Amino acid sequence: MSKNRQSRRAHVAKQKRNASPPVRPTPSPSRGLRAVRAFDPLHHLRERLFEVAGHRAEWAGIPMPLGGERLIVEPSYPFAAAFDVPVSAEDADDGWRLRNQWYSARHRCDILIMEKDGRIEHGKLPASHHIDLDLRTLGCSAAWGLEQEGRAVQLLGTMLRHHALKQYLLTGMFIETSPRSGVTYVFRKLKPTVALAAGGAPGAHRRILAALCMHPIAYYADSWAGVMCPTDDVIAHLALMRGDEAMFWRRSNQHPPHRPQAGL
Repeated sequence: MSKNRQSRRAHVAKQKRNASPPVRPTPSPSRGLRAVRAFDPLHHLRERLFEVAGHRAEWAGIPMPLGGERLIVEPSYPFAAAFDVPVSAEDADDGWRLRNQWYSARHRCDILIMEKDGRIEHGKLPASHHIDLDLRTLGCSAAWGLEQEGRAVQLLGTMLRHHALKQYLLTGMFIETSPRSGVTYVFRKLKPTVALAAGGAPGAHRRILAALCMHPIAYYADSWAGVMCPTDDVIAHLALMRGDEAMFWRRSNQHPPHRPQAGL
């Protein structure tokens, strides 16, 4: 074999050794979105509501109605009247008027006192369990999109320190103490925010003041689900607590810790 042929073969072998491995094509973001949306039958409706909200300059968006779920809309919301569904004849109270209502820790249910034409009767609402709220929340999750929740998590990341954000991503919770009141708040995904009393010895049991439930626009009845994606609700709680703590308490339903609605 001639020296020229040997040198050519050696050169080709060297080129093959130094050649870079083949590069796999990176999926485009639009292709990834199409793949995600293929499994989300409500994404078209969600996009249309987003477009309508943009045309009407409604920064908070428009709630998505879900079949079989009752929307409880904040009265100050601009389009609240559009979601005001009249009570059907089947749900009417047939002349009965609610005189009083309270929660019985013994029976773990609400006691009702009703009046009609001077006659007074009492009754019990069926006992509510934590799992009932959880299961209904699972059904309501169809209203949320992965894109919206992803953007909300990115925004929350700009509002928290690294450790608090890591706690939220891993457990769905993080803690922050108000510098004004000294109250410690446990912010929770898809659960009311828990307010713990200030003071006490380090490591001692902290008294629960209340579980604060607030959905700025609307929520689905008998569930933990708001019309905004879960992390957007957490951001609303955190921002209002930092900006106006007293308003945060006024705007929230304050559930006692023993009630199922507290999520404890």
